[in-house]
Amino acid sequence: MTQGKTFPSKPFLQLPLFRDDGMTEQYSVRESIKRSYARASIIARAYEFTLDDILHMSDKLWDLHADPVSSIDAATTTILTIHYNLALGTLAPFLSTRPDLAALTQKLLNFEIVGQFMLTEVEHGLDARQIETTATLLPDGSLDLNTPHPGAAKYMPPVTTISAMPTIGVVFARLIVEGNFYGIRPVLVSLTDGKGMCKGVSSRMVPPRSGSKPLDHSMTTFDHVRLPPGSVIGSLEESVDVRGDFLKSIWRISTGGLALSLGTVSFLSVGVYIAGKYSLRRMVSGPAKGSKMPIIGFRTQQLPILHGLAQIHVLQALSKVAIPLFRNQNLHMFVRHGISTIFKATALQHCQSTLLALEERCGAQGLFGYNQIVRGHADMRGVCIAEGDILTISIRLISELLQGKYRLPEPKYPDCLLYKHEQGLWKEARDRFSKLSGNHRSEEFNHAILPLCRPLVEFIGHRMAYEAAVDLGVNPPLVELYEAGAIRLDSSWYVENGLMSRAEQYDLESAAADKVLPDLERFLDDLEAAEYATAPILSEERWNGFVSGLPQFVGNSEPLGELWVASSKKNETCVIV
Repeated sequence: MTQGKTFPSKPFLQLPLFRDDGMTEQYSVRESIKRSYARASIIARAYEFTLDDILHMSDKLWDLHADPVSSIDAATTTILTIHYNLALGTLAPFLSTRPDLAALTQKLLNFEIVGQFMLTEVEHGLDARQIETTATLLPDGSLDLNTPHPGAAKYMPPVTTISAMPTIGVVFARLIVEGNFYGIRPVLVSLTDGKGMCKGVSSRMVPPRSGSKPLDHSMTTFDHVRLPPGSVIGSLEESVDVRGDFLKSIWRISTGGLALSLGTVSFLSVGVYIAGKYSLRRMVSGPAKGSKMPIIGFRTQQLPILHGLAQIHVLQALSKVAIPLFRNQNLHMFVRHGISTIFKATALQHCQSTLLALEERCGAQGLFGYNQIVRGHADMRGVCIAEGDILTISIRLISELLQGKYRLPEPKYPDCLLYKHEQGLWKEARDRFSKLSGNHRSEEFNHAILPLCRPLVEFIGHRMAYEAAVDLGVNPPLVELYEAGAIRLDSSWYVENGLMSRAEQYDLESAAADKVLPDLERFLDDLEAAEYATAPILSEERWNGFVSGLPQFVGNSEPLGELWVASSKKNETCVIV
């Protein structure tokens, strides 16, 4: 987490609504969803967003996504990012020419109305440009919005009446004018009035995602819903560049890809804090007879925690470089999209693998949601898909870079081992690409290049993260440990190219870990995660309090009878009867 920074949500942690004592499973799915919307409403009002915040992606918008309150309730962050970044973010650029939308916009800014962003469909996710929902322009200027078949149902924005709040949707549809396809447009649609679904709108709530806070994700259909004139956001003219216009209209997805990935720092901070503090207090038999030692004494326990600490600090540095680049209007839109892709791929790679390792190092305790780590891992799995599946956006980025469509910012430290590794992988990809007879959509490209894309994006991210950490003065031992961890992710390449043997890699990691370990407790406390860490295993007092609140089953029944009989004769085997 950002040291010394106070987020607007922090005062709310003392409210009963925001307390997470590990017993959230006591609430029904519906009750839990209501609590998430109630939390979202309080947080939204605390941030006091203006239209400029949304339009120009102010620090306040990024802070919302980095707010560690997401580690308590990720569903709340999902509600708010869809509302402010996607729905309002899509609407905002058109407001200067649409004064008629001012009243609606203000209600959205105040979170009096919930906004939904409805692009993908059951049968069209990665190929969203092929969506089948239609918005047909009628002679009087109104629109007929229709879902032609169940596969075209919008999936999976949360659209039910559980929130008890009015809801509008920014719904993407094929604009049909006089029987002709004019391109894909976002249209404004009233979905609920807070009490019931609007006429012609129907949704089916899907079951909760495994391990995550539940939310009313839905499949939503439209049965010839009549929309008033002015419902189309943007032009009614036929698109000259259908693909280009579509990509511009969904630009805020790239913003969300970077913004949501900022949450990895919070989830890593809470996970590392819990695993670290637990490892310091959990005792096992020591090497001397009758002695005890904390499990943090084992190298295998230390490394996931120490690497997690390094990743937290380095990802924070990378975010401070990536966000200004992404906001730079002088950079081509595709370059900015590339920055978002690189940060997302890198941050999620570290977050997912480290949280999984921390779960395992907490033993059986790591398997339960009340100790937060496994729940955080499940929440972050959703971010891997949300606002652009990592694999898909990685393929797009590497494909476009190989074709020379644009260039990313130049590397800074050519002597860095991570730079040499990245360049080696680029050479491999370019050599393969140069030998292909087909284009980027050919079967050859599919087989030869696609498997290289995501790893290459991640390794670009490792190099950029290292550079950011060096430039921003991150603690050198943490930077050294980060570099050692990144090298270990593709150990064979360094051996194959004669840069470092496996033994040298282990020694590099061990030496860096030895520098960080003595300050472990200080590093843990500096994460400022204590107020967001509610896991019972953090202390004996918390654990005892947690256990006392669990359902108890007390024995008062008679034994079932003689199911086994122990012989009284010496050396005679027991007989099961």
